[in-house]
Amino acid sequence: MNSGVKFGFILIVSIELTFILNARINFIVAIIAAVYLMLSRLTWQRYLLLVLMPILPVLGAWTSFSTYGTHNMAIVMATRIVAYIYLGAAFSFTTNMVDLLNTLEQKWHLPTTFVYGLRGALTFVPRVKQEIKTIHIAALMRGEHLSFYSPQLFFKAILISLQWSTRLSTAMVSHGFTENAPRTHFQSVVIQKRDWLIAVSLLVILQLMIAYL
Repeated sequence: MNSGVKFGFILIVSIELTFILNARINFIVAIIAAVYLMLSRLTWQRYLLLVLMPILPVLGAWTSFSTYGTHNMAIVMATRIVAYIYLGAAFSFTTNMVDLLNTLEQKWHLPTTFVYGLRGALTFVPRVKQEIKTIHIAALMRGEHLSFYSPQLFFKAILISLQWSTRLSTAMVSHGFTENAPRTHFQSVVIQKRDWLIAVSLLVILQLMIAYL
């Protein structure tokens, strides 16, 4: 499924679950999302994360609503949390963010400047991680130990990131980037009819479940 269509579909389902107090629907949505994740062939670390991640919030919701609310509401909230986590994972673990940004720009008309800013940030993430390691090693060579929460470590990383952002901005302008100007694309995004068909069909099934369960 196209990443933009997937984003819209999961967003609509998540909003609907907010207003539905039905544990069975929450459970079914969570199961469908879990099956999709299983078919996506993720790494074992991510599957382990999906098992461990819901434990604390589910226990917290169950304890809170069982103590100060009703047993039925506790079940609803606990299953809703699991559904939200698995829906979020079904999107974040299986979606290429560059493809999503391209779709949002070309099909949803998101401002080009905003899209390129996000793409630049995504590019900087691995470089920032590597730079933090470099700063940490350089400090050790001087006999200084910088912990992961050290302000000095992150201050240096921020300064380097600002330098990178300035260079990126200069490079974009030198290559002809102009804000709000019409642009051509090396790779045009095409949303297939089957993507819309799958999304609409699943939404119709969800409405039927809401009506009859």
